[in-house]
Amino acid sequence: MKKIALLGFLCFSHGVFAQQPADKYYLIKAGKIYDAENNRFVKEQQILIKNNTIEAVGSKVDAPAGVVVIDAGNATVTPGLIDAHTHLLTMSAPGENLAADALMHDDAYRVLRAAGFAKSYLDAGFTTIRDVGNSGQYLDCRVSSAIARGYIAGPEMHVSGPIISGEGGQFYQLPFHVKNQVAAQEYRVVNGVEDAVKAVKEHVNHGADLIKICANSERINLTPDEIAAIVKTAHEYGLKVTAHATADPFINMAVKAGVDGIEHGYYITDSTLELMAEKNVYLVATDPSARLMVKSYKLMGNNNYTTEDAKKEIAVLPERINRALKKGVLVVAGSDQYIDYKDTYGNLAKEAILSYYDAVGAATALRFATWNAAIILNAKDRKGVIKKGAAADLVIFNGDMEQNFEKTLYDVKSVFIGGKMINP
Repeated sequence: MKKIALLGFLCFSHGVFAQQPADKYYLIKAGKIYDAENNRFVKEQQILIKNNTIEAVGSKVDAPAGVVVIDAGNATVTPGLIDAHTHLLTMSAPGENLAADALMHDDAYRVLRAAGFAKSYLDAGFTTIRDVGNSGQYLDCRVSSAIARGYIAGPEMHVSGPIISGEGGQFYQLPFHVKNQVAAQEYRVVNGVEDAVKAVKEHVNHGADLIKICANSERINLTPDEIAAIVKTAHEYGLKVTAHATADPFINMAVKAGVDGIEHGYYITDSTLELMAEKNVYLVATDPSARLMVKSYKLMGNNNYTTEDAKKEIAVLPERINRALKKGVLVVAGSDQYIDYKDTYGNLAKEAILSYYDAVGAATALRFATWNAAIILNAKDRKGVIKKGAAADLVIFNGDMEQNFEKTLYDVKSVFIGGKMINP
């Protein structure tokens, strides 16, 4: 009888465990969608989501019985936003030394704080971010893993681990007795080609998704041979290399050494842009908005700095974006948000998109933060686009983003990530 009972239990258990959860469907009826692939807004579209994937898009789609219908008739639906240059593990006051956060806060504090920053990105409509250093020794890998496992809420993360740099990293004006110690805590300082190769292997072993280098640091820069060795090794392991490079000589040197991308690239010549286009090197343009510039000066005690002052100071930035586009360089959105501007990181990250809007208009500004960003993440057609077969990462913005970009960009109704709906 015991054998019969056990057999019955096993049969029953197999039947229970063999059951598959029912498919979950959403039907979004949108007043407008942003078609990132074709860089345009399209009116009166429906989006059918099945589990974690977009099943259909069109003016009228067939939906199964029991579908959850979402009325977004007065809204704009975009792909989930992508911020390709974030720093979730650090925060500085305006004008503060970059090393202060690492000196004042331990790893546990920074990780717990990053959990809040990650949630703010998701609430703001960012479903994917690319975190590029200033994160201690692989703390970004830990936060990324926690999000992937569902322990904390946040966007999908692609992480670089510690930035690979020359002696001293990016820190300045630190006393001798702490400078090297803090640099070693926050960067992977390399000395020579052999050490550069070892550094990349360490990053691979710790689970980094990409490699970030400093082409120009505070004083001591990586050599062209060191950068070339980093690129060669990273490519052997299937990882891209992106370079912090702000001025043309360093940008040009990094491109010639084989990097895949340039971060910032504030001052860049046409000849270097042509070289970037020839070698398919992308530009992550981390541009502040004029509004954010004014806010920064006010927090530092300068109340006389105006919006017109800001526009004059940053005029070179939209100009170089348009030159990059004309030369055929892929331009990608990145906020470089790590300053405490007394707002959420998610909201502040949108200031970069707002700056692009002033330079290229609504559609192309969104393309930088969707379609183009997905390309550098090797996620083309899966992320950053609303089409059949793409991941169900979407944002519903209240309002008409094409006609009223700034107001609508900051008015999030709902966010979908992996087919799960979040109401901020």
